[in-house]
Amino acid sequence: MLVRLLAPDLKSLPEKRYVSRPDGLLPLELSAIEHNRYTTTFKLTYLFSTASRHDREPDLVVRLYHDARTCEVMSGLIPSMRTESRRTRDLDNGYRLNRFLHKWVSYCLRQGHSFDANNPASSPVKPEPATAQV
Repeated sequence: MLVRLLAPDLKSLPEKRYVSRPDGLLPLELSAIEHNRYTTTFKLTYLFSTASRHDREPDLVVRLYHDARTCEVMSGLIPSMRTESRRTRDLDNGYRLNRFLHKWVSYCLRQGHSFDANNPASSPVKPEPATAQV
């Protein structure tokens, strides 16, 4: 329910990057959206710096199940922890990641973050230009 409050139209959002920027707060990014028949998978992270993709914490990959109206964290970087991929049989790891998601999304909603088309603080982001590696 909290993810649906944060991004009410998530099921129909085009596969772009979206940033929520309430005044005076860290920007929150919703990206890597992938729609399937029964699920939507996306990445949720703070943008500490636009210059580096390494400055992202927390950085979670979340799968939303439309029919069950639930979601779970598939993998993620939690503050002061390493990146963890959730193993399907590891209930303790899954519980910790999902509990963190619940607390974090609740906090983001209280701060005024939203990925709603009617929210002026939320906007799609143009793709970043590709940089050539030497």
